[in-house]
Amino acid sequence: MKETITQGTTPTFSFTLPFEAIQIKSFFITFRQGERNVLEKDLSDCTTEGYEISVTLSQEETFLFEPNQTVYVQVRMADGENSAFASPVFAMHVAPVLKGGDVI
Repeated sequence: MKETITQGTTPTFSFTLPFEAIQIKSFFITFRQGERNVLEKDLSDCTTEGYEISVTLSQEETFLFEPNQTVYVQVRMADGENSAFASPVFAMHVAPVLKGGDVI
């Protein structure tokens, strides 16, 4: 997992699964700062291949995170056999940019 998310960038988060991605029934990646969930992505936001699942954030989405703060990230999912999985909670620093707005 990355250690820093920089505002205004388009980071991709990739995960290796214990089973083929085609078996995923539901998937959520949650980004939280403080006591509120700032952003959540689901399976429809992801790309899959083999045992990998990836999700990319937009520039606008990374600007939702407060700079110089910690964002906590966790993945939860279920497979077709109704087994539920959760990753550890990852902590990442949010780095600011000097000039706001989209560059793309």
